[in-house]
Amino acid sequence: MPADPPVALDFTLATFNVLGASHTSRRGNHPGFAVGAVRARRAAALLAHHGVDVVGLQELQGSQLRVLRRHTDLAFYPGSALAPRDSENSVAWRRDRWTAVERHVVRIPYFDGGPRAVPVVRLRSRSTGLEAWFVNVHNPAETRRFHHQQRYRTRATLIEARVVDRLMDRTHLPVFLTGDMNERAPFFCRLTARAPMVAARGGSNTGRCRPGAPRGIDWIFGSQGVQFSGYREDDSHRVDVTSDHPLVTARVRIIGQPRG
Repeated sequence: MPADPPVALDFTLATFNVLGASHTSRRGNHPGFAVGAVRARRAAALLAHHGVDVVGLQELQGSQLRVLRRHTDLAFYPGSALAPRDSENSVAWRRDRWTAVERHVVRIPYFDGGPRAVPVVRLRSRSTGLEAWFVNVHNPAETRRFHHQQRYRTRATLIEARVVDRLMDRTHLPVFLTGDMNERAPFFCRLTARAPMVAARGGSNTGRCRPGAPRGIDWIFGSQGVQFSGYREDDSHRVDVTSDHPLVTARVRIIGQPRG
């Protein structure tokens, strides 16, 4: 009996650092912005406007998570399932289009090497049965308080590369990595030298790294074989009053055999 033909799934993937509510409190370092709950309502509208199906969110603090839950039909992981600060790196997906098959966290070094949980989620498309992994991260930045963070970013990248490589090798499913990497070309070259990943914005690494000229530090990657199109870094006024990061989106097509 011949095997069933492969099926295709198209969806919109995003990454968005929503600027944590603590940054825009009275004692925060971004006092010109509205409070976190107001900006979270705007973030919900932006995700709907872009037709986002799956998104990696960074700096998603409790008050913002509660607003997004009220104003979207998204499911979140970890969301509020773990310690309060673990919500900050969450994967979110449309409940009507995806169901979670597996949920895990791994720990990466954050500021001065302190461990921070990042989610690893296996989702199944309700319409096609196709599955994929989504990993969402936030690597440490150089700030007024924290200096010389490069070694921790490098360490975090090596863990991230190992995680996505093992997922591909173990499950043979598409793997996506989203996040605020706080690096441009160096992150691209370091990651793609260690894991067979491609960036939604382009670039290549086939012995010689050619990352292009990335403007931002927010990235969407997929395992080799996924198809990206329509890459966009939205830094319009609607985004600028919501966060100090762009909303990065890309259309994705995966092709394979349904599972389950």
